[in-house]
Amino acid sequence: MKSRFLCIIGVVIFLLPFSSLKAQSTGYSFHVGPNLGFQKWGYGSSRAALLAYHFSLSVDSESSEGNNIIYGDFGYHVKGGAIRYQYFQDLFGNRIKGDKFNMACHNLALEAGVRKMVGGEKLKTYFGIGARAEYTVKTDFEINKEYEDYVRKFNYGLSFIGGIEYSLGKTVKNGWQIKIAPDISKQIFVPAGILWYDPYTKTSYRGTEISTRNLTIELSTYIRLLQLIEYEE
Repeated sequence: MKSRFLCIIGVVIFLLPFSSLKAQSTGYSFHVGPNLGFQKWGYGSSRAALLAYHFSLSVDSESSEGNNIIYGDFGYHVKGGAIRYQYFQDLFGNRIKGDKFNMACHNLALEAGVRKMVGGEKLKTYFGIGARAEYTVKTDFEINKEYEDYVRKFNYGLSFIGGIEYSLGKTVKNGWQIKIAPDISKQIFVPAGILWYDPYTKTSYRGTEISTRNLTIELSTYIRLLQLIEYEE
């Protein structure tokens, strides 16, 4: 499945330069904004939201009608979840005020997809879908640090996007975009049978399988620069 996603993304990005042969314009954009990360664990529990950030560079090819766009995107996305505790009880029985602890994965993402534009010259809305392949460059776990050894470096998923774009000039656009990005693969996978040590009971035990998938909601603002293509008879 992973290889299929990589092939799809590779083919779409490879075709971007050739699609401009019949395109009205080629666009280059920079996206940046906040995101909320959620994790759904294999045994059914969810975590608190992780407030993080992302930024990316995109290239796209717009059809001659101006309503269909093929795009490729490369970016840096912080994903994961958080755990919130009301209080802690240490090894000596002392009760300590709780806090929120993040479990963040810093991922490089390569994405390709299509967008459908609706509207006039000055203002357009759009929606689209894309496929993603990601590589985790580092982790930052404030709790459950033992899980860092079981983070999967390569992941993949889908992206569902929608937004609004308005014209600042003939070759400059500004927009806002929301993206819902569920992962298909598991970011963390701990196989059953791993030996764990419990410091409270001072005993060891064989753990069950533990896994989680990321779901990220991103809000972006962007500037899009257009390279117009004119044909001569």
